[in-house]
Amino acid sequence: MTPPPTSATAAALVLAVDAGTADHAGAEHLLHRLDALLDGVAGLPGPSDLASTHVVPGPVAHTAVVLSWDGQARRGEEAQRLLAEALPDAGVVVAPTGSAAGPDDRVAGADHALAEHEERRAGRLARFPGQAEVERRIAVADVLTLSCVDAVEGLAGREVGPGTMLDLTGFVRPTWRDRWCVVLVQASAGDLVPFESRHQIPCCSDH
Repeated sequence: MTPPPTSATAAALVLAVDAGTADHAGAEHLLHRLDALLDGVAGLPGPSDLASTHVVPGPVAHTAVVLSWDGQARRGEEAQRLLAEALPDAGVVVAPTGSAAGPDDRVAGADHALAEHEERRAGRLARFPGQAEVERRIAVADVLTLSCVDAVEGLAGREVGPGTMLDLTGFVRPTWRDRWCVVLVQASAGDLVPFESRHQIPCCSDH
């Protein structure tokens, strides 16, 4: 199976931030804080097109986040300066320039997250194109048509076809895997539901 083309463009602005957040809940809180901070960057058209969370390995594993906007690369320097001032203990890395700010270990974590995001080999999408259209009761075929999701896979051998109904009401977090954007689903009392449920990150699920 041939991997789909990446949605990133040469002119994309990508910001990776490692603030040492402990888990997905902390990472999503950080994303919302970054949204608020970056609202002050002239020219950025609102929240990022993509936002992903990434596990940074090490003696104490933690999470980092990545945000990207198509066609906004020229805003990278201003965005980095703003985040470095607001989050002095975090590592901030900007693509395509490769410029970085912050403590060395945090910059290394941000680099790790950036590489996973750009290569589409790992990471969990907290924001993605078509998200608002698919977070409802919906057929698999419509998820693939209306969003950037490339595949829906059932766990434990569960068969999933174009007409399979999913309950993604208000919450779905696809993952990158070998350049595919994949939603993992599992059985429930009714329609199939996402493997990661809303209650797993209660402090951020209603943002």
